[in-house]
Amino acid sequence: QSIYSMNSASKLKTIGGKALFWLLFQTLLAAIVGTVLALCTNLGKGAHLSIVNGVKVGKVPPFTQVITDLFSENIFQAMAKGQVIPVVFFAIIVGMAVVAITEKRGGDALHYFKGFIDDCHDIVYKLIAVIISFLPYSIIFLMADTMGTSDPKALLPLLWIIVLTFVGCFFHLAVTDSLLLKFAGHLSPVKFYHDVLPAQTMAFSTRSSAGTLPLYVECLTKKVRVSEEIANFVGSLGTAVGMSGCAGIWPPLLVIYTIHSMGGNISLTQAIIIIILCPIISFGTAGVPGGGIMLATAMFVVLRLPVGLISIFAGLDSFADMARTTTNVTSSMVAATLVSQSEKRATSK
Repeated sequence: QSIYSMNSASKLKTIGGKALFWLLFQTLLAAIVGTVLALCTNLGKGAHLSIVNGVKVGKVPPFTQVITDLFSENIFQAMAKGQVIPVVFFAIIVGMAVVAITEKRGGDALHYFKGFIDDCHDIVYKLIAVIISFLPYSIIFLMADTMGTSDPKALLPLLWIIVLTFVGCFFHLAVTDSLLLKFAGHLSPVKFYHDVLPAQTMAFSTRSSAGTLPLYVECLTKKVRVSEEIANFVGSLGTAVGMSGCAGIWPPLLVIYTIHSMGGNISLTQAIIIIILCPIISFGTAGVPGGGIMLATAMFVVLRLPVGLISIFAGLDSFADMARTTTNVTSSMVAATLVSQSEKRATSK
């Protein structure tokens, strides 16, 4: 749905291509930040939680397998087995085909197919919303059992996840995004952050990227001088793809914590694989509520980690989500600004 909403192949190649690049590239950089923080602090070492008792740590798949797992001989079999990555890539290819056919035949082409996809999206969105609404009740009992059967000292690293999430998000905004604005956008990071502060504040307080979108567009169009078309397009796309906080910083922290708590270690190759997977899984749970938990679940499924542990992390989600959503929105605004600057330079030539 995110792909074919670009309407035309020309927009897909220019504005759409640039927007996707910057959103995913920022997520990749954020994943590096999250992974480095987790490894440097030995996150999860000594956290022997009762929930992982009897569970053997699995191996992170080798890089060659990651490449081959991008595709599947039978897409329906991949769906049945919960293989997220090949389904995501199949959806991207279908979306691109829909854009090409629509541009060739006219705006009314594939009307029923698009309607079917949109209806499926709304149904899945609603189902997940209902599931997420029951999540707090399951968390209470699972956390009570874990806290009652685990060493209190083993639970302290869980608090480190919240701390490292805030540190990682702040570093990504203050350093990574600032460097992109300075050298790729040729803009002052200080002035940019001053101009978009209202949107950042709203993102932090509401923890909703979609809810922040109107103020997002207002800040970019009136203060940063981004065109309304680009602001609306990248802003909408940024709520479904990329998400530097939820897909970049958050999943590596949870994955590395889990592997360490199970007595495993992570090699450099495995760390690189975790980083590469982050922008890919950001496509897999596009536009759903409880995005951070859903993205982490997708990562756990791909890496064959105990998904049950996600419920423990869900208890921390509301605290970490303030920093994550602020990072999601800010990185999306940076992406829109970089796309706008690129389009202005291309027009002036």
